[in-house]
Amino acid sequence: MAEHRHNLRSRKSLAGDATAPAETTAPAPAAFPSPFPSSDDKQLAPANDPHAKEEELEFGGAVGTFAMMTGFPALFYYLYACLFFHDGKLVGPKHPLELTGAGGWVDFVQHIAGLVWENAMPTKRATTVYLSFVGGQFLLAFVMPGVWQKGLPLKHRNGLQLDYFCNAYAAQWATIALVGAAHYSGVFNLAEVIDLYGPLLTVASLFGFAVAAATYVTGDNYRMSGNVVYDYFMGATLNPRIGLVDIKMFFEIRVSWSILFALAMGAVAKQYQEYGYVSGNTALFAYGVGIYWNACGKGEQYIPQTWDMNYEKFGWLLSYWNVAGVPFSYAYAAIYMATHDPATYAYPKPVLSVLFVLLTAAQVTMDIAMAQKSHFKALKTGTYIKRHTFPQLPFAELDKPKTFKTQAGDLLVDGLWAYLRKPNYIADWIQALIWGASAGTHSLIPYYYPVFHCTMLLHRNSRDDAKCARKYGDDWKRYKELVPCSYIPYVF
Repeated sequence: MAEHRHNLRSRKSLAGDATAPAETTAPAPAAFPSPFPSSDDKQLAPANDPHAKEEELEFGGAVGTFAMMTGFPALFYYLYACLFFHDGKLVGPKHPLELTGAGGWVDFVQHIAGLVWENAMPTKRATTVYLSFVGGQFLLAFVMPGVWQKGLPLKHRNGLQLDYFCNAYAAQWATIALVGAAHYSGVFNLAEVIDLYGPLLTVASLFGFAVAAATYVTGDNYRMSGNVVYDYFMGATLNPRIGLVDIKMFFEIRVSWSILFALAMGAVAKQYQEYGYVSGNTALFAYGVGIYWNACGKGEQYIPQTWDMNYEKFGWLLSYWNVAGVPFSYAYAAIYMATHDPATYAYPKPVLSVLFVLLTAAQVTMDIAMAQKSHFKALKTGTYIKRHTFPQLPFAELDKPKTFKTQAGDLLVDGLWAYLRKPNYIADWIQALIWGASAGTHSLIPYYYPVFHCTMLLHRNSRDDAKCARKYGDDWKRYKELVPCSYIPYVF
């Protein structure tokens, strides 16, 4: 999801002297945190925590969340069937006004279900590939060098600040090296992930549902609504952990984007093996995913200080979506290009050149916007860590930035944030649009991501606006008068 990608420029440590902490291997704290809060450290204090109870039911409550948990998997299987068995075209019943009979809705649903049953059920190979890859990411989270960061104080745990070991950047390069070595040595053909897409999707979906169930059953029942469906969707715990690995941050940053990049490179490998070259369109998509993934890892040390980590619980929404929804639906453009002749969707070189420039500019803009805000927050919380990750962009650090003072804290009104309340959102969406457009115009399915992403960003903005209005009160109204637009300066 949009704010789950924190492509932030790395910073200088303010905890002590100005010397940057070296990349170290774990552990730093005296002992690994337990998987879930123990009875000794829960110490829930509802009276001191404004979020101790669910403030309001989101996503339409139990009905809406149930519809999402059933509707999205069904949609993804439908689009899978269209991509692989209907030439990427959106298909429907021959007789859409008839429920039963040949060509009616029941017949059509049976047709799609039959394709899924025959081609997308879990296989031993797909299960091995998926669990080996995710397990490998989990292992790298323990052994690769990185830096330690403090999370925000948790009010429901008496101000406890959890420790986070941030080594996603090193893990990314290790992943590229290991998977690349396996591919070129013949141990594993990366192009196989395209052929296994259906079974992999099912394995990932089952894994997402299962992890959500495990954390729901073993969670600390924080901010519960009392409705089983809604609470399973939203989660029962805020920070589930296994050893030093925070499961929520692991799923959001490491699993989702590493799988998506693997699918993108799988399309590259398959196209090269079948046609002897990689088209500019496929390279455009892989490049976009690659720089996005890199940005997530290089600014990981700022994620523990974000609203996501401090407020969003870990339930089906973050479990299923990050291990199945994000990587397998955002990859539609790559799947389409890997299963179709490049000549049918190739852009002229001048068009491709413009798209590469626009994609790079959008990523740089988003990177700088997130870096400016993260640097601003890091200075206030004393969590400024300098890391020599690539790329280090100009204008990412604001010297004595302008702020808007409120009774609940200062708001940044400098840099890109002087013009927009969400400068990162519009840059994020432009990238999504280019990812979809990389597959050409013969299929609408690759455009699922930019359409969905636009809807999600608008919804996320409305959620943020409502929460900020409660937090800042009348000051929020004055801030919106000072920075009136969210997405496009002077327009919207």
